[in-house]
Amino acid sequence: MVVSAVLGIFCGLALYLAGNADYRAQAGWGGFVYWVILGGGLGAGTGLAGVLGGVVGVVIWDRGLRRSSVARIRIGTTGAALGAALPWVVVAVAVGPGWWPFPFGVAILVALVTAVLARIILSRAERRQDGDVVEFRYNV
Repeated sequence: MVVSAVLGIFCGLALYLAGNADYRAQAGWGGFVYWVILGGGLGAGTGLAGVLGGVVGVVIWDRGLRRSSVARIRIGTTGAALGAALPWVVVAVAVGPGWWPFPFGVAILVALVTAVLARIILSRAERRQDGDVVEFRYNV
């Protein structure tokens, strides 16, 4: 969740710096603080949704932790990506037909970033738990 909050802070900072120069001049430090806090809050909320999605995925599909570690990593990664993207899809539906592409694009980006981070974190956790190296095989 910390990583997602930091990424959200950077996104809020980027929106502030890339925005209208007149807004920056008028808003001053208040606008800067607003966008940083908004980005951090949205990032932390997205991270929390991702963590909950990963936990729910593992609990539903591998309740007894009987599957292989590779299966748990795949299930957790998929659950985290879907969990992090779901709030943004809800926002896309809520804003209506005129504005839905922006939150829907954010949902896709969030799902991809969350999948990569979840894969790294879960593979390290499984490796540490098992005491051996987890081998991944991709069928391309």
